[in-house]
Amino acid sequence: MRHGGHEGNMSRKSQHRRSGESDARRQPGRASRAERSGTAGERHALARAGKRRRRRRLRRALVAALVALVLVAGACVALVMRANHRAAQTGDAATSQNGQTDIAASDVVMTLGGSADTYVLKGEDYLEAGCHAVDRTEGDITSTVKTQGKVDTSKAGDYTVTYTARASGGAKARAKRTVHVVDSFESGTAASLPVLMYHYVYTRANPPADLNNNYLLDTQFEEQLRYLSQNGYYYPSYEEVRGFVDGTHSLPAKSVVLTFDDGEAGFLEYGTPLLAKYQVPATSFVICSDDDAADKIVRYANPYVQFQSHSYDMHRDGTNIGKGGIIYALSQDEIVSDLRQAQQVLGTTEAFAYPYGDNDDKAQAAVEQAGILCAFTVHNDRVRPGDNPYALSRVRIASEYTEAGFEYLVEPEAR
Repeated sequence: MRHGGHEGNMSRKSQHRRSGESDARRQPGRASRAERSGTAGERHALARAGKRRRRRRLRRALVAALVALVLVAGACVALVMRANHRAAQTGDAATSQNGQTDIAASDVVMTLGGSADTYVLKGEDYLEAGCHAVDRTEGDITSTVKTQGKVDTSKAGDYTVTYTARASGGAKARAKRTVHVVDSFESGTAASLPVLMYHYVYTRANPPADLNNNYLLDTQFEEQLRYLSQNGYYYPSYEEVRGFVDGTHSLPAKSVVLTFDDGEAGFLEYGTPLLAKYQVPATSFVICSDDDAADKIVRYANPYVQFQSHSYDMHRDGTNIGKGGIIYALSQDEIVSDLRQAQQVLGTTEAFAYPYGDNDDKAQAAVEQAGILCAFTVHNDRVRPGDNPYALSRVRIASEYTEAGFEYLVEPEAR
C-alpha cells in the first residue's frame, strides 16, 4: 500500500512536470508573469535613462550656444572699441578751430595758408594757398596733403576746399577752407595792405634783460589781437598778397598780415597761444641755422602759425653796407643755396624776410630763383599794387605804440 501510494505520488508529480513541460511546449514564445513584469521595468528604466541623457545633451547644447553668443558679442564689442580708437587716431574727432581744422588726428597739426574763410571777388581767380601739415612724431608731412574741392568764381556763393594729410602709421587729418565768392567786400576794396613786423613777446613775470621797443608785452599784444578779431579783419595768404601786388587780385580793405622775425622763444611761448585764442593767422620767420630750428616747427606747430624763412645762415654781420649783413658779400648762387637749405628745414617757400632788411638786386634775383613768392624788408610802409614782390615793405610794431596808435596803423585804406 505504501509502495503503491508512493508510486501514486510520484506519478502525480511526473504528470505535473509533464503537464508543465507540455504547456511550455505548447506556448514556446510566451513569458511568465514575473518575467513579463521584469522586462517592463527594465524598459521604463531605460526610457527614463534615455530622457535624462537627452535632457543633459540639450542642456549642454544650450550652454554651448550661450557661450558662443557671449564670445560673438565680446568680439563685436572689441571691434567697435577698436574702430572707435582708430577713429580717434585717424581724425574723426572734431576740433573747434573756426573751420581751420574740423577733423584732425591727435598728433597732426594742419595750418592753412591765409584765412579759413577766404573771400574772392566774383570774376577774379581763386588763389589756392594750400595747407601745411606737421606730425608731432614724424615732422613735416605736407607732401602727403591732398586737396579736394572746386571753386567757381563766375558764380557768387560759398565753396568748400578740403585738405587731407596722412601720417606713415595711417592716421589722417583734415582741414577745411570755406571760399566765399562775393560781388563786393563789405569793408570796400583795399588800396594798400599793412604787413605788420613784430619781433618779441614777453610777460611781466619774465621780462628780458635787454628790454627795448622790439619787445611787446603779452597783454598789449592780446589787446591788438582782440581789436583785429572784433573788427572783422581779413588775413590774406601770400598767394593773395602776391596777386594784390601784381594787380591781379583784390583784397578787402580791412586786411592785414602779421609777421614775427627771428622765431624767438618769447613769441613762441607767449604769442602763439594768443594767436590760437583769437584765431588770427601769423608768420614766424625762423633763422634756420639755429640748433633748435627744426624742433621749433614741430614743438610749436599751431593751426594759426606758419613758419617761413629768415635765411639759413645769413642772419649775421659781414659787411659795412646797409645794416652790415653778410648777404651783400655773397654771390647769387650762394644766396640761393642758403635759401634752399632753409626751405629743407621748414618745408615752406611762400615768404622770406631779409636778415636786417638788407637786400640788393642780386639778393632779389636769388629770392626769385629760389621760388619764393614774397620777400620782405624792414622799410616802414604799407604794401601796394605795383610794388616789387621781392622787396616788400612792412609796418613796424613797437611797444611804445598806444592802442590808438595801433588802430591808426591798421586803419583800412579803400580805393
